[in-house]
Amino acid sequence: MSMFRRSFNELKSVQCLAVTGVLSSLYIVMNAYLVVPFLDTQVTFGYIALALTGMLYGPVVSVFAAIPCDILTATLRPDVTVHFAFTPNRMLEGLIYGIFLYGYAKRSSSQESSTFRQARWATWQVTRIVIARLLVMILCYIVINSLLIYVIYSPPSAAGKTFWVWMVGRSGLKNIIQFPVDLALMFTLLPSSLLAYNKTKIHFSRRGGDQA
Repeated sequence: MSMFRRSFNELKSVQCLAVTGVLSSLYIVMNAYLVVPFLDTQVTFGYIALALTGMLYGPVVSVFAAIPCDILTATLRPDVTVHFAFTPNRMLEGLIYGIFLYGYAKRSSSQESSTFRQARWATWQVTRIVIARLLVMILCYIVINSLLIYVIYSPPSAAGKTFWVWMVGRSGLKNIIQFPVDLALMFTLLPSSLLAYNKTKIHFSRRGGDQA
């Protein structure tokens, strides 16, 4: 529960609100305009912005950010009908990223600097990204999103097929191919973005101290 309390307290920060606004805008642009067709579905990259939000500010902020991200993205895309049934699924995605990635790469200063401890710590950072992305892909994309499309829109490709058969054919292959690409992007962009964020934060903190 302390994680959710700390994340809620982030909402009191002007910096949090500003950065989350920028990342939400990035999510909307990437999901509305950077769309790659793949068989019966599509590949988008807005998840990176939502993952960054969860990493920096935790599950409470990422869940709240997911609401306008989902609605505005659907509004801007001419091929998508706005349906609020999909919004809780996007909130679940933000929740998963927040839970697994909040505090990413932070470690106690009292931790020993032995090679074993460093390797174990680094392995856990990698594992957090893998688990978060895998859960999002299975729960949010393959199962829940497919179920909502199957029930609400009854797509022609699902005619005469059970949900599970249609689901595997629709998104199984796509997500198997996309998963290693997603991990490569997240392994590259999350640590580098966090490094840039921390450097910027320190820089402005120093400037604020000098002005004081």
